[in-house]
Amino acid sequence: MTTRTLLLTTAALVSASAIAPRTADAQWHRGRQYYQSPASEQTISYMVGYAVLDDGISPDSLARPWAVRLNAPIVSRFITGEIGLSGLSTKTDLGDRERFLIPEAQLQLQLPLGPFRPYVGLGGGYVLGRQHTGAALEGNMSVISSALGLRTFLAGDRLTLNVEGRARQYGRDESWTSAEFTAGVGVRF
Repeated sequence: MTTRTLLLTTAALVSASAIAPRTADAQWHRGRQYYQSPASEQTISYMVGYAVLDDGISPDSLARPWAVRLNAPIVSRFITGEIGLSGLSTKTDLGDRERFLIPEAQLQLQLPLGPFRPYVGLGGGYVLGRQHTGAALEGNMSVISSALGLRTFLAGDRLTLNVEGRARQYGRDESWTSAEFTAGVGVRF
């Protein structure tokens, strides 16, 4: 993972949080007490974006990530748990497309600020996929992940807009890393 990738991901997250719609705050207060949320905080979301993979040998490889994530509070609204299934599609050295699935779980610390939920997270998972394909990632290895993101409510309090940067370290003794930037929508239930 390069410094440029981390800086671009951080800049994108800061930009997204700065241009988040101000109307969400007005929608949040309409019909409810200030900073109270009697509705459930559980959300399911679908996210897509881009990723940069680095295997420590070949040049960085771009990938197309997607994710389906379920998020629910564990302790109040400040500590949440997330389980999800992510996928990465990247090209091999020969130009073929290789796909990987990554089931993972994270513990996240979020700060409820009206309709905004900035968060940081730490977790782990496993890469499901083939090995020795010539892609910048190999299957059948463990994953440690960290996340920095923002959830905000749209159209009242049912729909959410999610923006996230996630870094992953693959394997215990390997030098594979990735940085991904994803955005998507979710539904609170």
